[in-house]
Amino acid sequence: MINTELFLTILLDLLPVFYAVAFFDYLLVFVTNESTVRRLARPLLITAVLVNLVYLLAYTVYFEHIPMVNIYQVMGAVGFAVAATYLWVETKTGTPHTGPFILFLVLAFQVVNTLFPKLDRDVPDILKSALLSVHVSMAVLGYSAFAVAAVYGLIYLLQYRAIRTKKFGLVFRRFPSLDILDRMNTYAASFGLGFLTVAIITGAIWSTHVYGAVKIDPKVLVAFLTWALYGVALLGRRFTSWRGPRMAFSSVLGFLVVMFSMVAVNLFLTKFHIFVS
Repeated sequence: MINTELFLTILLDLLPVFYAVAFFDYLLVFVTNESTVRRLARPLLITAVLVNLVYLLAYTVYFEHIPMVNIYQVMGAVGFAVAATYLWVETKTGTPHTGPFILFLVLAFQVVNTLFPKLDRDVPDILKSALLSVHVSMAVLGYSAFAVAAVYGLIYLLQYRAIRTKKFGLVFRRFPSLDILDRMNTYAASFGLGFLTVAIITGAIWSTHVYGAVKIDPKVLVAFLTWALYGVALLGRRFTSWRGPRMAFSSVLGFLVVMFSMVAVNLFLTKFHIFVS
């Protein structure tokens, strides 16, 4: 009989290894652009993401709750979501040269998650709600996509500055064109907005079911503000000239709001949304 907890421990320990291999391959792609390492990059990342997905699903089935009981598990979940979002955006655009900048964050999150494992059933009953699990998962996916969009926004601004100052080094040669970066930013922001929309809806349904009404706290307000910022930016890009630098600045500003929500609001302003230790 398979020892499930041992299996989960092994998977958790292997996750940083798989992501490290993918990260270093993408780094070699960025530095050398050699065809062999370029062909290996996406399969290596797909393997890491699939192993991560197996771990998350196995953990959820075995312990009967999603692996977001403490801040370290949340970081691991964010790492997975960032990797999955990046993989989707790379598939849409076909360029791997932004990979090392995204995967460095993923690797750091997974290392922290592995260093502080929590494999037990001792969690608040509130975390075992299926609807709450969907709400939290969608929020993590949404905010992770915004993180990816912010990275693309920063890269866009760096490339834009290089063109204006006419400093054309390795970074300029490896980064995608401004048009591709703008599209990558837009794909990630759209991805995030869709998931955040589902998170807000499921959160409202869950709150009504548990408390009889939608409870509003600072974190809920920040979520609505984040949704509005990205919504306005994407609508502006679609129907007006809100493209290029403006969209890049919007992604960075929106992610700063997300970071405010995750740090300041969680620590100082809200009690309702604190379910993890």
